[in-house]
Amino acid sequence: MICFVGFIFNSLGAGEILLVLAAALLLFGAERLPGIARSLGRALNEMRRAASEISSEIVNKDLFPPSDKNSSEPHDRREIDKEQREG
Repeated sequence: MICFVGFIFNSLGAGEILLVLAAALLLFGAERLPGIARSLGRALNEMRRAASEISSEIVNKDLFPPSDKNSSEPHDRREIDKEQREG
């Protein structure tokens, strides 16, 4: 989603962006526009955070696969880091 938004703003000029903002102002009004922008920002931030967590989980699980299902050795990178910090 972030790449898509970046692509849109890279392909639009200043005039087009101002036109879109003016249309949004006319459609939603000056009172509702800040709330809509705030909600959109929060949603994008939450999506970015979720994507980061998912990719982190994938990387952590794939780099350290379990060697034996009966083994008590940790296979998650966070578990390994925690054990190293504890001693």
